[in-house]
Amino acid sequence: MSAQSIEIRRLLPADAALYRDIRLEALRVSPEAFGSAYETESAYPVEWFSDRLARGAVILGAFRGDEIAGIVGFVAAQGPKQRHKGELVSMYVRPAARRAGVGRRLIDAALELAAETVELVLIAVVKGNEQAHRLYRSAGFVEYGLEQRALKLDGRYYDEILMAKDLAGRG
Repeated sequence: MSAQSIEIRRLLPADAALYRDIRLEALRVSPEAFGSAYETESAYPVEWFSDRLARGAVILGAFRGDEIAGIVGFVAAQGPKQRHKGELVSMYVRPAARRAGVGRRLIDAALELAAETVELVLIAVVKGNEQAHRLYRSAGFVEYGLEQRALKLDGRYYDEILMAKDLAGRG
């Protein structure tokens, strides 16, 4: 799979079944990387995912033909004191599409979208996920902190590296 053969587009409510499938895969394959859990979201019907696409975060999908290879979400902060920033969430690339530039295409598209409304983009990556950490650094994100014990799964704690990218050029 090459990054050139990938189309990045916003997922719409009509994409809910595809979104549900890849989201549940992400939660099952990499449970330590997400705040939500497979056991929680697998109980939700496809309509819940459709509603999430209609009213929640903007979710971008990477497609090769009709097949979805990856997703990333963008959530802009609310309120007058925080609306200058947003967060990338729910990043996942299927194993068969990794190391082919799909993740970078998703990040670049999400940053382009974010630049329309915010100055600063935040992301959190589980400590130890070196592939994701390298991807975010290569896209210009810099570390600004560490949230210790950010997630707890099966009695084990996971730290998250907090990263940011300044879109306004203010350093």
